[in-house]
Amino acid sequence: MKLSFALRCLLLATLVCIGIGSRTAVADDIAIANYGVAMNGMPFAIAISKGYFKEEGAPNITGIMTDSGGGTTIRNLLAGGLGFGESAAGATVTAIRSGLPVKIVGVGSDSVADILWIVQKDSPLRTIKDVKGKKFGTTSPGALTYVLGQTMLKENGLDYTDLTPVPVGTGAGLAALDHGAVDTTYEYEPLFSRDEGKYRVLGKVSDSVPRVTTLFLVATQDMIDKQPEKLRGIMLAHKQAVDFIYAHPKEAAELAAKRMVGVDKAVVERAVTRLAQVKYWADGSFDPVAIDSRQKVLQLTGEAKGPVDFKAMADERFLPQGTAHLK
Repeated sequence: MKLSFALRCLLLATLVCIGIGSRTAVADDIAIANYGVAMNGMPFAIAISKGYFKEEGAPNITGIMTDSGGGTTIRNLLAGGLGFGESAAGATVTAIRSGLPVKIVGVGSDSVADILWIVQKDSPLRTIKDVKGKKFGTTSPGALTYVLGQTMLKENGLDYTDLTPVPVGTGAGLAALDHGAVDTTYEYEPLFSRDEGKYRVLGKVSDSVPRVTTLFLVATQDMIDKQPEKLRGIMLAHKQAVDFIYAHPKEAAELAAKRMVGVDKAVVERAVTRLAQVKYWADGSFDPVAIDSRQKVLQLTGEAKGPVDFKAMADERFLPQGTAHLK
C-alpha cells in the first residue's frame, strides 16, 4: 500500500511516536498526545516525579513532549530521536497496516470512563432516554466519540435518527450547551471535575461499554532493535506508576496536578478518584474483553474491515512481569 508523503506524516503525527526518521535527538523525552490536558498521560507524570525511569534504566527521560496536533506534532516527529509513545488504538492499527515500522508493546487504557454526556444542572433531562427528539452534541460521524455516543444511545433504545446530532468540539459543545443550542453534549475528564458545579452527568459511555482498549503503548522498530533494555525500563516504570496511582490516588493527583494545564489539585484529585474506581489506567496488560470490544469499535469507526490480528502487530517481550499477554 503506497502512501503520499503528506499522508505518512499525518499517520506519524497521530501515532505521536518519535524516532522513525532522523536520529538527531531533541532529548530523551517521550511523546504523549494531550499530556497535561487529558488524564491518559498521568502515569508518565508520576514516573518522572517518582524517579521510576531512572530506577529502571532510562535515566535520561526527564520530560514529556506533547502537542496540540497538526503541524506541531509533525515538526516534532520530523525532528526525530525518540521511539516510544502512547497512541490512540485506531490510529495505531491504521499506521501499522499502512506499513509504518511501529509495534504495539502494551496497553495504556482500557476504559472510556473519562467521556461523559452532560446537561445543565437545571435541565429537565434525567436519563439518556430523555434525549429523544432533542439536540445531541457529539463529534463528526465516524469519530470515536461519535461511535461511542451511538453505542450509548443504542443501549438505551435510541439511535441518532431519534434525535438531532450536532457535531461540536469540546469547547464549542460547552458553549452550545450554555446558550441552549444543544440539550446535551460530551465532556472529558478532568474538565467535568472542573465544571461539576455547573453541569451534571446525563450518561456515561462506560455504562454501555465497560471495557474497551483505547490507548496502546507503542515503540518504533528502531528502538526495539537498538534499545531493548531501555524500552523494558520504560514499560516497567509505567507499570510502577499505574500501581502507585491505585495505591495512593491522593498523592498521585497532587504530583500530576503540577504538570496539568488549566486545572488545580482539587480538580485533578476528583478526576483521579473517579477514574481509579474503574481502573481507567492499564499497566500494559492486554485485557481480552477490552481487546474484543476494540475489534467491534474498529468496525464501527471504519478503521478496519474484518478482524484485526493484534498479535501480529504486537511485540509482547517488553511487558513487565505479572502483566497479561494477548490470547
